[in-house]
Amino acid sequence: MGDPVMPIPQRGPIPGLPADHTHLRVAAPRVLVVEDEMTVAMLIEDMVSELAYEVAAVVPRLEDAMRLLDSELFDLAVLDVHLNGKTVFAFAAELEDRDIPFLFATAYGPQAIPAQFQNHAVLRKPFGPVELRKALMQLSG
Repeated sequence: MGDPVMPIPQRGPIPGLPADHTHLRVAAPRVLVVEDEMTVAMLIEDMVSELAYEVAAVVPRLEDAMRLLDSELFDLAVLDVHLNGKTVFAFAAELEDRDIPFLFATAYGPQAIPAQFQNHAVLRKPFGPVELRKALMQLSG
């Protein structure tokens, strides 16, 4: 027999807000994490969540990222440069075409980024929550 289903507590009205106030909620930017190393992806995911951003998805392959381009699932992206022997630059170009802000995360530093993407932030791995927060704040304006 399965676990009993716990009822979701119903919240009452919030003082000072109209009954239908969901449209007033300020949504946290949704961040797509493109990273092929699972432990690094989990660290970035944890940091993004702790910084009060929403993790839209974590994908390990370029093909997975490309499938999400027209999904409206995410607002910002953190891109590992090298993904299982491929580079992320084709995806980065598509993000630029769609005006979706992104940054690169790489152990190689800014010199690993082609000239056409030099105007994007680069976080050198390993990085911590302070560096990530600053970069995400710049992306989300």
